[in-house]
Amino acid sequence: MTNTHTATSIPTIGIVTLHEDIHALVIRDAIQHRHDARCVILESDELARSGALNWSPHGDCVPTLPVEGGDRVDVRKLDAIWWRRPSGRPWDRSLPGLEDVVEPQALEVVRNDCLAGFQGLLLGEFGGAWVSHPDATRRAENKVLQLRVAVQVGLRIPRTLVSQDPEAIRAFCSRQPTIVKTLAGAFGIPLLAHAVRPEVLADDEALRLSPAIYQERIEGRDHLRVHVFGSHIETARLRCDELDWRVHLNRTEVESHALPVDVERRLRRFMEIFDLRMGVFDLKIDTHGEIVWLEVNPQGQFLFVEGMSDMKLAEACGDFLYRAAGERRQLRALSSAHARASESSRAPAPAWP
Repeated sequence: MTNTHTATSIPTIGIVTLHEDIHALVIRDAIQHRHDARCVILESDELARSGALNWSPHGDCVPTLPVEGGDRVDVRKLDAIWWRRPSGRPWDRSLPGLEDVVEPQALEVVRNDCLAGFQGLLLGEFGGAWVSHPDATRRAENKVLQLRVAVQVGLRIPRTLVSQDPEAIRAFCSRQPTIVKTLAGAFGIPLLAHAVRPEVLADDEALRLSPAIYQERIEGRDHLRVHVFGSHIETARLRCDELDWRVHLNRTEVESHALPVDVERRLRRFMEIFDLRMGVFDLKIDTHGEIVWLEVNPQGQFLFVEGMSDMKLAEACGDFLYRAAGERRQLRALSSAHARASESSRAPAPAWP
């Protein structure tokens, strides 16, 4: 039997993600171990046949969603939401509740309706602190916008071309050693950087198929992974001789690093423009010691960095989410107090005999 959480005297934090997300599980444990708080996990791909989504524009029912473990939560009672990984995984009949859905079209309808209801309910009823708001997160995921804002705040970026024009691509690549990256990619496919090969440049049909990011190759072996948790920043230096360290972790050394003040200031301005409260930046130190901005992931992975170093990133993330929830509870309390005071001031004066 399931229960619906009611208001409590302690902050309640929700993590919106997919089933069996290790980051969600670890951060939930960190929050509940270190703080007097409740943390629940809302798995968007576990909604089908849960029987737990309820909402009415007339207030006829409590707006609820299922949480990991079989419970339900009144989304109005959440003080903060970490918009960790709300969608992206393909839905198929292996997911709980979908075993009997045979037609692909029916499966698509179930998926779309579940996600529309899940996200719409949260956007309409949740009044706490977003980390970060879904609209801000979606906008900040766009690589073209990222590059434009990085230039705007004064960060150095690699010389870049986004194109599907074979002639323009070949002209750009002729000027310097060049790498290529996808603009968006797909779930489950690593977004890796690759050196541009001559046979690729000779294939007009492949180049025209879709636009990609072409950038000058930044030489150097020191990479920076900058984790921004609100006002708190943790920077890791990853030393690796390979072009893309992400697939060569066994050849990568990791240690904590002090980020220069001017770079930190520019990254904070970047976060402000996108209205992000959290983000993981990838930078690189070139052979002249200059820091080059590469990209940001608004909800980037970080536990692997903790596992390869002595950095306490799970604690830093959990502490940040707890602070965000506490700040929102204080604002709610002040708002309620002001409302009561305003109501009292409008009360009629007592009638004197």
